[in-house]
Amino acid sequence: MMRSLRSRFIFSHLLPILIVVPLISLSLIYLLETQVILADLSEHVSQKATLIAESLDTRPEVLTDPEQGELFLADLTVYFDEQVLLIDPQGNLLAGSPDQQPITIDDLETAVSEQPNAQINYGLLRQRVIVIVPVTDINQQLLGSVGVVETLSGAATVFGQLRWLLAIILIVELVLGCVVGYLLAVRLERPINQVATAVINISRGETIEPLPAKGAAEIREMNTAVNTLAERLRLLEETRRRLLANLVHEIGRPLGAMRSAVHVLRQGAGDDPEIREELLAGVENEIERMQPLLNDLAQLYGQVLGTIELKRQPTAVSDWLPPLLLPWCAAAQDKGLEWQSEIATDLPTLNIDPDRLAQVIGNLCSNAVKYTPEGGHVQVTAASAALSTGVAGATEVCITISDSGPGIIAEEQEAVFEPFFRSQQQRRFPQGLGLGLTIARDLVEAHGGRLTVNSSAENGTHFTIHLPADSSN
Repeated sequence: MMRSLRSRFIFSHLLPILIVVPLISLSLIYLLETQVILADLSEHVSQKATLIAESLDTRPEVLTDPEQGELFLADLTVYFDEQVLLIDPQGNLLAGSPDQQPITIDDLETAVSEQPNAQINYGLLRQRVIVIVPVTDINQQLLGSVGVVETLSGAATVFGQLRWLLAIILIVELVLGCVVGYLLAVRLERPINQVATAVINISRGETIEPLPAKGAAEIREMNTAVNTLAERLRLLEETRRRLLANLVHEIGRPLGAMRSAVHVLRQGAGDDPEIREELLAGVENEIERMQPLLNDLAQLYGQVLGTIELKRQPTAVSDWLPPLLLPWCAAAQDKGLEWQSEIATDLPTLNIDPDRLAQVIGNLCSNAVKYTPEGGHVQVTAASAALSTGVAGATEVCITISDSGPGIIAEEQEAVFEPFFRSQQQRRFPQGLGLGLTIARDLVEAHGGRLTVNSSAENGTHFTIHLPADSSN
């Protein structure tokens, strides 16, 4: 019964009503009966007892003769509905008018001992007030006592009506509590069920509609978290598909070329040393082209597992950077490009992994040479600059690789750092797996720096490596 979320919500709303309302009702009944109604009735009964006692001051025989007492009580029944008791000086009951709830000896002894106070007997089935008033002569000698007992039959009727009224109110509150609890439970259950259904569909690999960000703050946060999870899983699935497609394309092409070369060699062309050497050189070139692909995949796999390990060591950037640029300078000149490098001689010594950062610079220089058409230029600059963190005196080393090749449109400048990115304009990055810039950015960020891009059709593309002067992070 309590297994569903809705039933538990309803019960959680009804439980306070089931506990609190009956307690409040009983407390209210008790206070009204004992502190208001019974107190007023006891005062009323005390006044009647005092009036009867004053009328007996001149008739002492009534308190000593049972027959006189009975006659006196018979006359009082015309004026009093309450039960009247006549008690002799020794505290014994001399005479009494009839009552539906007779007085016991214990009640009488207790009342006489507490006179002239009122004794109230209160219970669910018995509400009664007993008042004993002493009767004295002019010499203040005790002649006896007069007792008046109010059985509160009329008051009991009022109490009964009050109890029924509270019972009806309690039932109405329970019904309203059930209705309100059900409505609230449905409102709470619906978004939770939506989230549960969405998570189940995600686990099955299905695409879900974004959950609405409305309701309580916790519900909105949960819906946002599920939407974010679904979007990330969608991106991962899309990335996986793009990776497989790119692998098929990038590996299939050289494998096809090598298979063709092997086929030609088997057909007898291998007997010609010149042809054989040409075919083997082609196979070797294809294998060399595949090696960076495998390196990128291995690097990406390590970064996904969070296994980027830097072998930091103090490195003088002004001495370390120029030798790295020599192969790319030669490659640019072989392609007919103008090469420029401006390396400041006063660059600070950084605590970096020189091999990992050399991989970053090699990737950026390779792209610059690859995508710059013949007659263009490639430039590398390195200088110190003030660090834009608001810390006085903080500096960073900025290494910028610029080219005059086709620019990157503004909409794609952030996307170029995503894995497997392909330009929609087909101006840059039309081939390869699209992992180089992703790996480069991760390596720079592992050093506590950042990799930025600034590009336009008129000014070409500029990639800048920002390394804080304190690279010990």
